[in-house]
Amino acid sequence: MEEKKQKAGQIRKKEILDAAKKVFLSKGFADTVMEDIITETSLSRGGVYYHYKNKVEILHDLMREGMAYRIEKINEFLSSYSGELDGNAVAQMIVDKMLGESELMSVYAIYLQSMKNNEELRALFPILVEESLKASYSGVKGAREDVYKYFRNDFLIFLINTIVLGCEILDGARDSFVRNREFFLNTVKLFIDGYDKGKIK
Repeated sequence: MEEKKQKAGQIRKKEILDAAKKVFLSKGFADTVMEDIITETSLSRGGVYYHYKNKVEILHDLMREGMAYRIEKINEFLSSYSGELDGNAVAQMIVDKMLGESELMSVYAIYLQSMKNNEELRALFPILVEESLKASYSGVKGAREDVYKYFRNDFLIFLINTIVLGCEILDGARDSFVRNREFFLNTVKLFIDGYDKGKIK
């Protein structure tokens, strides 16, 4: 009985997240109110508020959904990658993240843009970084903590987020970046080399 109740709750939460994703993508985060999300679901007002108090909580869960999606993509990459989990593999994974295209990546870009004017979203950022690393350690096949040290570096985080934003908000940027993927691979390899030699702080 309890398991059935949990499954029903997960289905309802998924419906709320899908509705929120749709609304955030059409209206942006700042212009979305809880009522917009409720309207997109089959749930009552109380049914939505039972699962989420506000849109920040919903966005947080969408970010977690994005982490799970990214881990799935990393595992797909690793299953077809012939080498070991080295700097080259890490560079490939980073560039895949930078240039990735999905609704969840678009929501992430909305989150990044909204952080500037929202204290709650700024406070959420370090939590997301830690959750992402933790999810990677437990979810990526053959993950080693020493490989993920790069993902704690502010410079790399800012670089990834800058490219993600560029892909989302600048017309034609993603196509141009994808055509020049090798440039990004070389840039990230330079970062890894510089970081390992202590030249990047």
